[in-house]
Amino acid sequence: MVDISKTHILQLLKGETTASELAQGAGVSEAEVEAQQRRYIEGKLPQIDGEVEIAIGGKARIARDRWGVAHVSADTLEDGYCALGYAMGQDRLWQLDYMRRRARGCLAEIMGERQLHSDRFYRTIGLGKAAEAAAQKMDGEVERVLVALGAGINAAREAAGDQLPVEFDLLDYRPQAWTPADSIAVWKWRWWSLTGRLEVLAQREACKRYLSEELCDVFLGVEAGEETIVPGAEPAATGGYDSGEGSNNWVVGSSRTANGKPVLATDPHNALDHPSQWYEAQLTAPGMDAVGAFYLGTPGIYLGHTRRTAWGLTNHTSSARDLYVEQVRADDVWCYQEGDAWVPFEVERQEIAVKGREASVLEILRTVRGPVVNDFVQAVGEEGDPPLSLRWAGDGPDSGFAAMLALMRSQSLDEVLSALRRWTFPNLNFVFADVDGRIGYHAVGTAPLRQSPWRGFRPAGEAAHQWQGQWDFDDLPQQIDPPRDWVGSANNPPWGGQGAYLALGNWSDGYRFRRIRERIEAGGKMDAMDVGAIHGDVLHARARELAPVLAVWARQSADAEVRRLGEILDAWDGTYGLDEIGPAVFEAFWDHWLRRISAAHFPARLVGLVASKAGNVGRRLLLGEEVEWFGAQVEVGDEIQAVLRQALDWLNEKIGEAQAQWRWGALHQVSFPHPLGVMNETLRAFLSPGPFATTGGSGTVRAAGFSTANPFRMTAGSTYRMVVDLADPARSWSTTTGGLSGHPASARYADQTQLWLEDRYHPLNMDVDEQDLDGVLELRPLQGDAR
Repeated sequence: MVDISKTHILQLLKGETTASELAQGAGVSEAEVEAQQRRYIEGKLPQIDGEVEIAIGGKARIARDRWGVAHVSADTLEDGYCALGYAMGQDRLWQLDYMRRRARGCLAEIMGERQLHSDRFYRTIGLGKAAEAAAQKMDGEVERVLVALGAGINAAREAAGDQLPVEFDLLDYRPQAWTPADSIAVWKWRWWSLTGRLEVLAQREACKRYLSEELCDVFLGVEAGEETIVPGAEPAATGGYDSGEGSNNWVVGSSRTANGKPVLATDPHNALDHPSQWYEAQLTAPGMDAVGAFYLGTPGIYLGHTRRTAWGLTNHTSSARDLYVEQVRADDVWCYQEGDAWVPFEVERQEIAVKGREASVLEILRTVRGPVVNDFVQAVGEEGDPPLSLRWAGDGPDSGFAAMLALMRSQSLDEVLSALRRWTFPNLNFVFADVDGRIGYHAVGTAPLRQSPWRGFRPAGEAAHQWQGQWDFDDLPQQIDPPRDWVGSANNPPWGGQGAYLALGNWSDGYRFRRIRERIEAGGKMDAMDVGAIHGDVLHARARELAPVLAVWARQSADAEVRRLGEILDAWDGTYGLDEIGPAVFEAFWDHWLRRISAAHFPARLVGLVASKAGNVGRRLLLGEEVEWFGAQVEVGDEIQAVLRQALDWLNEKIGEAQAQWRWGALHQVSFPHPLGVMNETLRAFLSPGPFATTGGSGTVRAAGFSTANPFRMTAGSTYRMVVDLADPARSWSTTTGGLSGHPASARYADQTQLWLEDRYHPLNMDVDEQDLDGVLELRPLQGDAR
């Protein structure tokens, strides 16, 4: 047999040569080339059965079940976290390095210029610097846990030796040691992804500049605003939109379930990637026994349960950041006004290593409020905007891990609340339940207090716009043991009415929450699978309400082709199933309708920024409500019919004129992209599962946000689903988008994808039968000189 070099195999994986060319050059068959490539990839797989020596004080055990879930047990908490880190490092070492590099702004060093904008951004907002500051202020237990977790990750790195994951070979580098600050950095990246969203502030600034106050109120209103988390007598007055990148959670109380105990369900919605950001594991150590989804590289279970409690969460989109307009001195642009004085901007220069070219220099300007971020915010003014400084509640020297550790020890609803009282960030909607039948909802996090519910960019020099402390935990939205015996959230407004808290939030419309409520309150006792089945609901409450109205307008058109759209909409019930063509028609219209509405008041350069906010206006106009939007000389019906024609032309051009081509399953497809899949088609096919036809859409409970730039391809959605029956919380059910291993050769690389597509689960048992294990790795203390 002729050995083909590693260099040649990597060229094959990168698409720089073909199996045929390699076979011809080496004088072997293509089958032999493929076999050697397979052996190379399989050589990367970690040892998951047997014994290893590691720097721990006692003994620990990693038992992987048939789905790859790591069930970690140890005699001490530190040894348990070391073993957990070892399991994470074995399964996801390159992803760990990718995530910390992304948070710290160091991706261009290994991936080249395409990552330079990302590096500049995360260095500017300072996630790495904030993580280092937090690492210096850790309390005793958090420090011990993070040190142990990092030691386990580093031990897995050392154990891999020259068989590091394939991504390291493809990019030709080796990872550095993991530190506690790395765990905090990736966690702060998660904070930012949930609470940053600077485009929302730019949208509101645009509304303030181009709309009257009355129209601004309508434009920023929330669709289905009566669907609030905490029931009330009036709807919420302000909101946002639903991109599919939100979350759901709900608990059905004892009076509504077949076995008389609560059932909890939760599913976070995020941008799609592979492997998933979630690492499913169980950790059993003195005083702690919990299972669920860890955010990779961190020590806390984000969604999960103990043997007596369960919790799930969604993003609570109260405002946790502001952009401030800084006044610059006319004769010295390096000075800004602070009170009665002119003070110099703090200037920091950093060099960013860029693979394949010279280093890039980043210049960061800071005020007392925070960094200047104009390079990362779409300009609202035609000539650009003045310096905008960012204040963000997540940049303090805190990790937030103490609350997570307390949550993983909780044994009652009161203990869950005690843990959540310590939760600093990000701002989230928690729902929870215990085996005694108690249920609850509570918002958590840091919600700054401001005097003014100001829209858009705030004037830096006015006292009314500075933060004045934060909302107290007891004053945040909450509902404990409610009379209706269920709680839930879907990023929708927490309360009805108005006020600064609501006005500053970016709440989703109420459509997902409406469907959750309808399913729970439909009558009849529910078992765990009934509760979990709501995850797969694909009826869009907006489409159910508005498609029949739109059909009437279409049937009144003088255009025969537009009238046929009316027939499609008339026959459709608002569900986003694979064989439906109604979703393509309705979504094509809705996208063009929101843009038409926005173009009536905003300059063309801002339509793309603000159009997503136009849903409330769009809905009210379709329903015939009085909204003076287009002006007295314009008939709303004419606008609707014109947009129907635009949508039809777009469908014909982008997809094809045959209506069979508009089938949702043919258009709405999902892939799970690996970060290296963008390098070339060969790596995409090798590393990124998909594409697959999938149901749902933006705003269905089975959230499946999509892009119209690449028509209807899915871009965001549910990345983890869990159902916990408190009648027997040692047994639960879950699924993720791909699998729990980051190794392409592993059977666990994408073994959950089909479950996810079919809205099914795998069992997640805290007591795993030995015959259901893939492997058991015993971790023993280092012996002799090695120790």
